[in-house]
Amino acid sequence: MATESGKAFTRRDRLLEIEKKVRGWWDEKDVFRAEPGAGPAKPGEKFFGNFPFPYMNGFLHLGHAFSLSKLEFAAAFHRLDGANVLLPFGFHCTGMPIKASADKLAREVEKFGNPPVFSKDVEEPAESQPAPEDAIAGPPPDKFKGKKSKAVSKSGGQMFQWEIMRSVGLSDSEIAEFQKPGKMADLLPATCHARSEGFWPGM
Repeated sequence: MATESGKAFTRRDRLLEIEKKVRGWWDEKDVFRAEPGAGPAKPGEKFFGNFPFPYMNGFLHLGHAFSLSKLEFAAAFHRLDGANVLLPFGFHCTGMPIKASADKLAREVEKFGNPPVFSKDVEEPAESQPAPEDAIAGPPPDKFKGKKSKAVSKSGGQMFQWEIMRSVGLSDSEIAEFQKPGKMADLLPATCHARSEGFWPGM
């Protein structure tokens, strides 16, 4: 029986034990494999789900789990209802965000060293500051205006790319490697795939 801070987790551990056995059975039977039918499917005989592939300039987060859980639930329902279900999933590794993250790390190393030592009086990045017109006029009365931009809210409050990557458990030596864009494309998809298997078994 596992204990944490004096609390017993017998029921939780039992559920995890059952889950492990069931997942082993799923893998052995390959229950989520979808094969094409002999002919065109009739209405209700197939279900195809799709989701925007997460971009690999960072790890998966709770927002991905929240959205994908709905699609995975729908796929499981249709599978139980007898439909041939296809639910593909992948990781997006092309375009500029990976290169932009790598370049940002390189600039931080050039300015603050490796590993960087950030000064406490460094000016806050522009994206986290309110636009002048917002500060003067304010938002329309019928529109909510948050104090933080989407980029800032996703960063967890850290100002620098290096700090953001530290906050997800990466060491300074690992972060330094991410100055090479290809390193993100090599490491992050494999890590995210391993971490996501417990969330969406039907993909």
